[in-house]
Amino acid sequence: MKRPPGLKIIRNFFHQDEINHILSQTEFVNNSKMELFRLFGEFGGKEAQPPQEWMIDYGRKVFQHHDFFSEVPNQYRVCDWIGELSSNFKWHIDNKRHGKKILVVTLSSKRMIGFRCDAGSDIFKIELSSGDAYLISGSSRWSWEHCVLPSGKEKSGGKSFIMSYRKQKK
Repeated sequence: MKRPPGLKIIRNFFHQDEINHILSQTEFVNNSKMELFRLFGEFGGKEAQPPQEWMIDYGRKVFQHHDFFSEVPNQYRVCDWIGELSSNFKWHIDNKRHGKKILVVTLSSKRMIGFRCDAGSDIFKIELSSGDAYLISGSSRWSWEHCVLPSGKEKSGGKSFIMSYRKQKK
């Protein structure tokens, strides 16, 4: 199975101390409502909380050291793909609300992501370790369906921290 166009995999993108720092933040420690996604920043009218300073700090770091985004990310998502939550998020093609590119940083080991051309096609699978990241743009976002593939005994998809930049409408 070929890799979807527009998919970039970055191994060891974050170091273990950065991962530990992110996972120690209230947004990851406290998920009492068992929400799959929690949104922070500008999502074009969709309800979101203001981004936390630690999120913006990581966004600045990514912007300064990589050419992923044209500006510092203004959208942040913390995701808990734990147990039942993992099965609630189905195969999908992204919407335009999240800008042209999305950077997903994996915070759990053995996280499996799948891509497919259509519902009947073979699945291109990527196993990611804690600290790995993937950037999706172009066809991998707009033409290929993708999803987190729950794995392991708990059928978990693990945790992730997602950044994107969406140009503001004036």
